[in-house]
Amino acid sequence: MIKLIATDIDGTLVNQDKQLPPDFDELLEALKEKGISFAVSSGRSLVALQEQFGSYMNDISIVCDNGALIMDKGSILSCSVMPRSRVIEIIDVCEQNDMIPLLCTPYTTFIPKGNAEYREEVALYYKKRDVLDDLRLYDGEVTKVAIFQKDGIEQNGLELLKRHFGSSMGVVLSGFYWADIMNTGVTKGRGVQVLQQRLGASYESTMAFGDYLNDIDMLNSAYYSFAMKNAHPQVKSAANFQTGSNDEFAVVKEIKKLIFPQE
Repeated sequence: MIKLIATDIDGTLVNQDKQLPPDFDELLEALKEKGISFAVSSGRSLVALQEQFGSYMNDISIVCDNGALIMDKGSILSCSVMPRSRVIEIIDVCEQNDMIPLLCTPYTTFIPKGNAEYREEVALYYKKRDVLDDLRLYDGEVTKVAIFQKDGIEQNGLELLKRHFGSSMGVVLSGFYWADIMNTGVTKGRGVQVLQQRLGASYESTMAFGDYLNDIDMLNSAYYSFAMKNAHPQVKSAANFQTGSNDEFAVVKEIKKLIFPQE
C-alpha cells in the first residue's frame, strides 16, 4: 500500500507554463481520504512554493531547496543553513568564472545587481527576489546557493564547481542553466527519508517522480520511482519505471492508475 507520494515540480508535476494539473484539487482530496501523504520536492525555495501551493500548505509536505528545508503540513521539520564562509567562497568562484550566484533563504532570494540577461529565467523559479549591489552584504541564513550559467552549466561550469566544492558541499545539476550547492548530505532523497520516518512509510510504500539529476536521490528512496518522458538520460537510468511527459500531466495519470485503478 502506498503511504507517501513525492514529486518534483518543474518538468514533472507542472507543465511548461508552470500550471498544476487541472484535477490536482480532486487528487489531493482523494489521497487524503485514503491516508496517503503527498509531498512536493523541489530545488525552488519556500517562498516560491508558497506562492504556487499556498492554499495546500497545511495539507501537503514540502521538500524545498533540494532538501535544505523540510516541512510537513505547515510545520518545519528540518532546516540546513550554510556556513557564511562557504557562501562567500562560492560567490567568489562564480564571479571569477562567468557564473551568476543566487542566495536562497526561507523568505526571499537575493540576486546580484545587473546581469539583466538572466532575469527572465530566474523569474520562472524565484518569484520573490531582492537585489543587492554585492551578495556578500547579506549575512543572514542561506539554505542554498543556486548558480546560473547562460550557455548551459552541465557542459561548462559544473565540473569546476564540483572540483572546488564537491568534497565538502553538495553540488547538483538542477536544470540546463542551473546547478545548486547545499550543505553535505542535503538532498531531495534525505528530505523524502525524513518524511518516511515521520509518516511510517517505507521504500516499498513510497512513490516518486522526477526529471533532472537533483531528483535521483529521491527516486532511489522509492520503489515506485518514475522518470518523466522528458527526463535527463541519467534519471531514466536511475528510475524503476518511466511515464509520459509533464505536459501530459503524467504524474497524476500514474497515481490514479496505481492507487485508483477501478476509477
